[in-house]
Amino acid sequence: MLGNLLACQWFGPKCKFCGASLSAGKVHTAEGFDVCHECDRHAVRDLRTAQALVAEVRTEIVKFGIKLPWGAIPIKLAPSDNSAVHARCEAARYADGRVASIWIRFMPGMPKPMFKATAAHELTHAWAYLSRSPMKQDEALSEGAPTLLEYNYLERNPSVYGEHRRNAIMTSSNKSYGKGARRLQAYAKDHGGLAGVLTLLKTGQTIPQGY
Repeated sequence: MLGNLLACQWFGPKCKFCGASLSAGKVHTAEGFDVCHECDRHAVRDLRTAQALVAEVRTEIVKFGIKLPWGAIPIKLAPSDNSAVHARCEAARYADGRVASIWIRFMPGMPKPMFKATAAHELTHAWAYLSRSPMKQDEALSEGAPTLLEYNYLERNPSVYGEHRRNAIMTSSNKSYGKGARRLQAYAKDHGGLAGVLTLLKTGQTIPQGY
C-alpha cells in the first residue's frame, strides 16, 4: 500500500501549473491543460481581472525597484503558440532605445498566483525597455533578471504554485531562466542586491564572467 501511495505521489500525473498530484482528480481546461481543481478555480480568463491584477502587481513591485515611467500598459489575453510560453512583453523601440509602443500578452487560464508572478516578470521586461536597456543583450541577462525578480516576488507572496515555481528556477538547467537567474543571484550578493542586478539589466550586455 505504501509503495503504491508513493508511486502515485511521485510518478503520477501532475498539475500543469502548480505541480500538485492529480491523483485526487483533475480538470481538463478549455486551454487544453490538465490541472488541479484549485488552479482551475483561480484561473484568470477575463480581461478585466487580468488588467486589475497587473495593476496590483505593478504597485507591489515598486518595492523591488521597478517603477515604470509609463501610463497603463495594454494587456492582451490570447492563447500561446507554445505551451511553455505563458506571457510575452513586446515593445517597438526606436534606434536610440526609446519606446514607441509596448504591450503584454498573457495566456488565459493561469491561476492567480501564477498570473501575478508572471506579471512581475513581464513588467520587469517593460521596465528594462522603458529604461532603454541595450537592444542586444545576452538572454541570460535579459531573461535571468526578470526571472530573479519573479523568484523574489514569489518569496514574498507564498503559495503552492510559488513553492513549485521557485524550486523550478533553482534547479532548472535552462541557461537563461534557470542558470541565468542563479548567476544573477550570486552577482547580487557582491553588487548591492537586486538593485545591482537591475542596474546591470538597464546598462549591461552580459552577466560578467565569474558569475
